[in-house]
Amino acid sequence: MGVWRWWKRNFSTLLMSFLLAVAVWVSAVLSEDPNEVRVYPRPVAVSVVGLGKGLMTVDGLPASVRVTLRAPRSVWASLEGDPTGVQAFVNLSGLTPGVYAVPVQVRVAAQPVEVVGVTPARLQITLDRRLTREVPVRVDLRGEVAVGYYASAPVVHPAAVEVSGPALAVQKVTAVRGQVSIEGVRETFKREIALTPVDADGRQVAGVTVQPSRAMVTVAVRQLGGYRDVAVKVRLVGQVANGYRITNVTVSPPVVTVFSQQPQKVRNLPGFVETEALDISGATDDIDARLKLVLPEGISLVGEDTVLVQVNVAAIETSVTMSLPVEVTGLSADLEVKEISPKLVDVILSGPLPVLEGLQPSAVRVAIDASGLTAGTYQLKPTVEVLKDKVKVESFLPVTVEVTLQPVTTKP
Repeated sequence: MGVWRWWKRNFSTLLMSFLLAVAVWVSAVLSEDPNEVRVYPRPVAVSVVGLGKGLMTVDGLPASVRVTLRAPRSVWASLEGDPTGVQAFVNLSGLTPGVYAVPVQVRVAAQPVEVVGVTPARLQITLDRRLTREVPVRVDLRGEVAVGYYASAPVVHPAAVEVSGPALAVQKVTAVRGQVSIEGVRETFKREIALTPVDADGRQVAGVTVQPSRAMVTVAVRQLGGYRDVAVKVRLVGQVANGYRITNVTVSPPVVTVFSQQPQKVRNLPGFVETEALDISGATDDIDARLKLVLPEGISLVGEDTVLVQVNVAAIETSVTMSLPVEVTGLSADLEVKEISPKLVDVILSGPLPVLEGLQPSAVRVAIDASGLTAGTYQLKPTVEVLKDKVKVESFLPVTVEVTLQPVTTKP
């Protein structure tokens, strides 16, 4: 009973003494490790928690926020050394599609720490239902194919792709579009294109994802009836001056397009047309000339009616021109050569005079590689191989040869 009375008499004194001791201790601690208010030195990335199933944020989130903290100096040393020590997030639990101002919450691993402020403190977030739907792929052809050709409608793979994203944006997408240029094209081609989501008015729709984002387009290009591409063969007459040689003959363009109201006349052409004669008699220097093409009656040239011919002339060594047959290599077992036009190619060779004088036609091979080709008619560039040392191929004409391949015929 006496102890109880003693406690009652002295409780206030003891409590005051305790509080004073705590205050002295706190003061001592703070004097050695004072609290400091600072802005956390690193931007803090904002994450999302509690997002409902099938929902997504439409406009995304700011990349980061700035956080101001109050903490003892010793704790700040720990915070500044830990790049993941401060985390920011927004809690979207229970929210449905709509626009919300959501507070940014901060979690700090180290203690004791007080969050003084966050900039920005609240984020405006738009939520929408996530939607995925299939839309068709459309291809726009830009430009025009070469004269005498036409392009079929493009074939695209895949023909449809998936567009996903916020429902309001995805519902605007009517197709994905890509562009491909056919300017000056003369043959069928394949090309990969990027795809862009567009609305009914052709405007790009932002904020959606296209999968796959690229497609392969095939455009079939065919020659119109009555048109045909043929090689240009330069007709040279005469000989350059003694002690000089022809090193090269070029023609621009090397292939021209011809046309006739009677398609059979075009089909009957041998695969090349010749220029008017160019006299090189006594030449000691290069010759540049614009020459007309010799065309059969009823056949006209598409475009300019002349070609530019350049004959390069140089002092001997020496050169010789051989007219050599064309052979076809790499031909599939189920194909055969129906026609080659021209059958002979003029090959200009240079080298020491004694070597050229003894050069046999069998030592020079003119070949066309038909590997991988199917039945049809092709303008192909031959290769020339010389099986003789010190002999060099200067040029050959024409630069392309027309080859027609057909399935092997079974003889009765």
